[in-house]
Amino acid sequence: MLTALAVLAVPLGLKVLPRDENLTEGRLDIIGGVALALLVAGALLVPTEGARSGWTSPLVLIGASMAVGGLIVLTFRQLTARHPFIPTELLRNGRYLVLAGMSFTAMAANLAPLIGLPVFLALAYRLPPLEIGLVMTPGAVAGSVFGIIAGRITDHYDPRLPIWAGSPLMLLGVVGLSTYAGSPVWVIAVFTGVLGAGFGLINTPLAATISRLVSGPMLASALSINSMLFFLGGSLGTAVFMAMVNTRSGGDLRPLNPLNSSAGASIAFSDAFLILAAPVIVAMALSLTMASVRRPAEIQAPAPAESVPPEATPIIQWLPDCSVPWMPECSEFAAEEPEEVVAAAGTR
Repeated sequence: MLTALAVLAVPLGLKVLPRDENLTEGRLDIIGGVALALLVAGALLVPTEGARSGWTSPLVLIGASMAVGGLIVLTFRQLTARHPFIPTELLRNGRYLVLAGMSFTAMAANLAPLIGLPVFLALAYRLPPLEIGLVMTPGAVAGSVFGIIAGRITDHYDPRLPIWAGSPLMLLGVVGLSTYAGSPVWVIAVFTGVLGAGFGLINTPLAATISRLVSGPMLASALSINSMLFFLGGSLGTAVFMAMVNTRSGGDLRPLNPLNSSAGASIAFSDAFLILAAPVIVAMALSLTMASVRRPAEIQAPAPAESVPPEATPIIQWLPDCSVPWMPECSEFAAEEPEEVVAAAGTR
């Protein structure tokens, strides 16, 4: 059903999207793209199969080989290709790299709970799907509301402000989920809302700030690469989260978080939530290096062209003998000075 709706959106997009966009020169680096795909696939395969089949299993070794080989080829293409898969202009833009890194790390800490929490609530609390959705609701609502607030702050003030406020909230959310895993469900719902509010404050300014940093011809590439890192971070974070759950499940284990005193299945999920604090801390560190970005109101429009005084504009007057063609703007002068026009015609 959803696939059919997505197909219907294609002709609508072709009709709405502009067709007169300025295209950048260059060709698509297919080799670099394939190398990047191998790198991503291998990086996701290692934690997934390592937790399930062992860290020395053949699939883990294959995934590690894919990741290393893809990284080597991608690096070689970036250094030697005339038009590399990732534009060199973006790699040289330090402010863009900071924002892209924040997108990667923030999504890694946000998407993993969205996928891991329902599993946790089903296994540890034995909740039905409807009640699981109710527990997840505060995170969705808080993310939407605080995303709008972050947009207003980004437009009128400094986009760093919501990011600086959102990253501590995300850290509080994941640490709270780790500490209170196994506590009453309403406590889990509260920290889910805190995590959603923090992500809403971070996510909105990132895309808006990128559009202000990158020039027009490179904007599409910058946004697409940022979106790729966004979902790649979420995929990798989810893979590491579930790998931690599988690794720490079973046996007589103690939680890594000394503040957690739960038992059973909650221990594995408490450790998994605690691991998510690492990408949030990285995002906080990157946010401290952000430079100030001008608001839209501070971006001045180009100065209008200086008006030329009327007396400096040459006037071509129409002559009755048609030696000078008739022009509409000259009719007033012909009506105001008929004697001079006739005299001029006689002299010619």
